[in-house]
Amino acid sequence: MSTARESIEVAVPVAVAYEQLTHFENYSQFMSGIMSLAPIDASTAHMVLDIGGNRAEFDARITETRTDEFLCWEAMDGPQVIEALRLEPMADDMTRVIAELQIDARELMPSEQHAAEVLNRRLKSDLKGFKRFCEEAAAKAAEAEEPAEEKAEKKPRPSVASIARGIASASGLTHPSNERPVQPAPPNGNLGPMQHADDHSARLRQQHDL
Repeated sequence: MSTARESIEVAVPVAVAYEQLTHFENYSQFMSGIMSLAPIDASTAHMVLDIGGNRAEFDARITETRTDEFLCWEAMDGPQVIEALRLEPMADDMTRVIAELQIDARELMPSEQHAAEVLNRRLKSDLKGFKRFCEEAAAKAAEAEEPAEEKAEKKPRPSVASIARGIASASGLTHPSNERPVQPAPPNGNLGPMQHADDHSARLRQQHDL
């Protein structure tokens, strides 16, 4: 028997991780090398796997469980395949999954060393896939249950510049693009340099007439 052992930490409660592992129909979401998988009943499924480039077909059955702690499944026919999965709660929302995969690979692999290398790569890939599957499912479930007002609070806040533009627009202080604002006419007595020049010319004409 060739054996591989790996572990990974998954950011879901231990009960969630355990629940996902008890359903064979989930395995195609994270288990590498599955060519086909058909559930037979609640604890049995027909599997066709690619193991190191070789086809392995068998009925798999969950043979031992301890709720939120341990699960073991194995092939009932064909090549001997056994996987044991132990679950350890790290915190309320974190679980360590410790997996041990055993395969009698004498008919599938050229050597025990090659079989061990294949199993180690396979088990690492399976656990990474399980982590991704659980965490994405948990995130979607949390988003679906989130109250609408909390979702609204998470919308991006407007920038200071956009707030300023909105206030100015509401106050009538904005101007069309590329257009200078119209300057109001100055009050009487302060009509600018051109008006002062006209007043000076008028005074000179009056003095000449005198």
